[in-house]
Amino acid sequence: MALLRYTLLRALVFVVVGALLWLVGLRGFVLVAGALFVSGMISIFALRDSRDKVSMAWDRRLSTIKERTAAEDAWDDEQRAQAADARPADARPADTGPAEAGSETEQRRHAG
Repeated sequence: MALLRYTLLRALVFVVVGALLWLVGLRGFVLVAGALFVSGMISIFALRDSRDKVSMAWDRRLSTIKERTAAEDAWDDEQRAQAADARPADARPADTGPAEAGSETEQRRHAG
């Protein structure tokens, strides 16, 4: 909701500044560029509180996502550990060491 409010306020400032510049006599590209610049400068100071609220809302949202991800990772690690413990010893992959070179080309490569 904070982002929507901030966006609407930015648009309102842009439209008002554009209307004032139009009344002054600016038209076309100069009008749009001037309105963007002036409304941006006004928004830096006039909409500081709204921008801070948007920032806090995003921060809370990202914190929630990070907490959920950490909890899901911990649960996944726990499930994998339980599955590994429940597997019989003969079903676990054995460390067989390095693979032997099977083809004649691989044997020559390793020999030289």
